[in-house]
Amino acid sequence: MNIGEMIRSENGGVNGYIAEAGFDFDGIFLEKVASDNPRAPLFNLMTKSPRGRDVRLGSIWERAAKETGETYFGGYIDTAQSGFVPIRMFRSRQQDNVWNIVRPTAQRRREGEAADLPAEDFRRDAVERDAIEPDHDRDDFGPRRASRSAKSKAEAPELA
Repeated sequence: MNIGEMIRSENGGVNGYIAEAGFDFDGIFLEKVASDNPRAPLFNLMTKSPRGRDVRLGSIWERAAKETGETYFGGYIDTAQSGFVPIRMFRSRQQDNVWNIVRPTAQRRREGEAADLPAEDFRRDAVERDAIEPDHDRDDFGPRRASRSAKSKAEAPELA
């Protein structure tokens, strides 16, 4: 589902919007991330607070489509109402200076079929999948958190 767009101006600046029923961010701009970490995002998605302060909404990483090699960006925004929202940015086929922002539809694969899921089930399904079947070729958002070893889990204190 298209939820926004980013437009590159003639002077090279990039800004746009992301909007959905639970949020509406205007004046979004990209901030290049300066990091030597190969897993660091390429850009942070930023906007201005009502008082004019820079506020980070999320991050994006550069990706390449497996079949075509076409470059796109994958990442997320984090909103107070909607929480973690995965996004993708694809170059518009009509205008070279426009990138469409898309929210992927949650789907579960079973025996070659896809079924739509509510966002809560999508997140739970992703956590369960990563805990059971690590997929090293997955095309998701951002760095993967290191999982605790079985030994460290066994030594962890119980929370009461």
